[in-house]
Amino acid sequence: MTKRRSSTARAGAPRLSAALIAGSAALLPAVAPAQQDAGDDSLPTLPVPQAAAAIPDDDASTRPTLLEEVIVTARKRAEPLQDVPVSISAFNADQLDARGIQDVRDLTTAVPGLTVTDLGGYNLIYLRGIGTDIFIPSAEPSVATYLDGVYFPSGHSLAQAFGAIDRIEVLKGPQGTLFGRNSTGGAVSIWSRNPGQTAETSIQTSYAPRFDDTRTRVYTNLPLTSDVAASLSAYYNRADNVYRLDNGTGDHLPPEIGKGARIKLGIRLGDEVSLLLTGLAAQQRGTSTTASANVDPTPLLGATLPAETRDYVVTANSEPKLTTDSRAAYAILNWNHPGVDARLLGSYYFVRAHDYVYDFDDTREPVATYGADSEYQRFYTSELQFTSNADSWASSWLKWVGGLYYLSSEGGYDPGYLRLVDSVQLPISNIVSALPPALGSSLDALLGNSGLPESLTFYFTGLLKTESYSAYVQSTASLTDWLDLTLGGRWQREKRRLAQSDVDVGAADALLGYSFSPAETSATNFSPKVSLDFRPLQDVLLYASFQQGYKSGTYNIINIFAQPEYVKPEQVTAYELGLKTEWFAHSLRLNAAVFENDIKNLQTGFMSFTSGGAINLENAGRARIRGVEVETIWQPLRSFDPGLVVSGNGSWLDARYTDYENGRGFDESTGLAYGNGNFSGNRIVRTPKFSGTASISQSFALPGGQLEVAGDYYYNSGYYYLAQNTADTFEDAYGIVNARISYLYRRHGLRVTLFGDNLGDERYNLAQFHTDFGREDTLAPPRTWGLRLNWDF
Repeated sequence: MTKRRSSTARAGAPRLSAALIAGSAALLPAVAPAQQDAGDDSLPTLPVPQAAAAIPDDDASTRPTLLEEVIVTARKRAEPLQDVPVSISAFNADQLDARGIQDVRDLTTAVPGLTVTDLGGYNLIYLRGIGTDIFIPSAEPSVATYLDGVYFPSGHSLAQAFGAIDRIEVLKGPQGTLFGRNSTGGAVSIWSRNPGQTAETSIQTSYAPRFDDTRTRVYTNLPLTSDVAASLSAYYNRADNVYRLDNGTGDHLPPEIGKGARIKLGIRLGDEVSLLLTGLAAQQRGTSTTASANVDPTPLLGATLPAETRDYVVTANSEPKLTTDSRAAYAILNWNHPGVDARLLGSYYFVRAHDYVYDFDDTREPVATYGADSEYQRFYTSELQFTSNADSWASSWLKWVGGLYYLSSEGGYDPGYLRLVDSVQLPISNIVSALPPALGSSLDALLGNSGLPESLTFYFTGLLKTESYSAYVQSTASLTDWLDLTLGGRWQREKRRLAQSDVDVGAADALLGYSFSPAETSATNFSPKVSLDFRPLQDVLLYASFQQGYKSGTYNIINIFAQPEYVKPEQVTAYELGLKTEWFAHSLRLNAAVFENDIKNLQTGFMSFTSGGAINLENAGRARIRGVEVETIWQPLRSFDPGLVVSGNGSWLDARYTDYENGRGFDESTGLAYGNGNFSGNRIVRTPKFSGTASISQSFALPGGQLEVAGDYYYNSGYYYLAQNTADTFEDAYGIVNARISYLYRRHGLRVTLFGDNLGDERYNLAQFHTDFGREDTLAPPRTWGLRLNWDF
């Protein structure tokens, strides 16, 4: 550790990535467009059709929206959902609107095995028990997020409000072969609408009076010439904070405001070549889950702190707030050749969180505040992909895809801070005696036993750089009319570099500083995939698969008292048996899967000041997840009542750490952190044993249109937030009831919906955060209702 006086983050765009993105902007190829459905006039800039798969004419009049087939690209080519031997939950735009899904959190009730919580402005996504539970730039999600085929690695949700989109695909289990790094839990693929040759506009607006909640999105498409079209999508959301601030100042918490815009330009350069250019910007401003209440102070450091017993009340003296800015640009060029389709993609993505304040003790006492002046991530990616087509050799029985991928990124804090005691005089002995001996001695020596100054603030600057190369290939051979074999693999080499880790300590007028040593680690991985799928009957698909996934190793970039540690890569080996079926003339769809995930070096998080750092990632030695999932949609009275649809899904998970020694936790008698816990046999965090949704909808034909009445019930059996699995870290079981009534006036494409969310007024958490000072909860919104208007013309 080297003494230093001050620190300034140094960030610059890597030259190689800049060259790649510049080259891509000028000449950018991507997977060749799949065959378009009849009547689809969108420019061929997206490798999937825009519409749901066609169904027989005799089914069309009686097939409800929820039973429509969705075209997916789970294997980098356009295929009907039911024909893909991968566990997927997919929804087109109409299905998303019918279910009331407007952002990533809403997917929880629609996708079995998916849990979405929030912490410090990060979306923490767990899928089948695998996810990331910490909010630092170096802790990338375990469930990869893609927008229009472009990888967005940040935990800050770019698609906080989805805006106008075409469909969403949630791919479960590791997707290491085709989706690459950091997809050990799966992948969420969001596809936005593409420019086309038909002028159209879509508007959605809603209002919920309880929190003056307004949400508006607009999409418009304009053909400029026969070969050029442009589209614009924008959204603006505003709502009063569900929490009230009561700290004696008379101030109010800011409203939650989200806004963004996306512009796309599609260009047909020839019969076989098309270019898609996209730019977007978004901002989320408010408090997110930085607004929380200390409901259970710890016995020692929190002994004098009052527990908050009121719902939706914050007493923080450091007023919570957070602003997140995102911007991205990407370009894709599709190029069809006889025998092969090519795609070259280049992207740039930047996200920055600032004006970040989190009251670390979450009370009106001026004890501790965590925050960041600037926390950012910058990514450059390039991908070259080749896909077989109808003119390829052996195309009647062999399909394949392969490619090369490159990623360069940097990110960190510039700076973040942890402030202890705001403008108050306390004897330092009270603080030092409550800390671990090594930490207490360090503070005692640092301050010279002089008594605590007006403020003691640790400023930390951390910078992590990444460079990753990979190559992949996957092929599917039809051995018979009813048996397919899929083989694939991905090779990856990645270099992580802790470029900077500095700490400045502000004590009165003095400023002390020190720097930790830079570090660098390289790792190589190969992730294989083997799958067999059988079709013993029409509309029945059975599959068995073996695959592996890999999540990159990383560094704890902001340890305060110790050299930042390297966190080993997370590796998953998955086995799955699956079933996809449709029965009774496509009126019943029943899909199921049974699986086991064996995980080595599962990355998990812990945050504590007294543990020798601030935010820490660490490795659990091994973990195992066994589970069963079921999804079904049924039209039970097709002849007598075709508008009645019943659906449901369920996920049963046995997710446990099988070898987790020397884990970090909080002592129940003192509340102080320790680092020698044995959590082997404990349940994996943020993973309920059971979660599921039951839904029913009834539609009626009325003059000029259609009326629909629908409702759903979601149940979650509860889960732990910390690996130590103590009672105070458990989220109790909860159930949520939602309902809606809508009327569609077909002549003008106008739909009016009356909706109600959490009608049972259930209390459950969006976030539960454990610190040295206690358990801090952020409640999900209470009962709300409102009106939503959709107008397409």
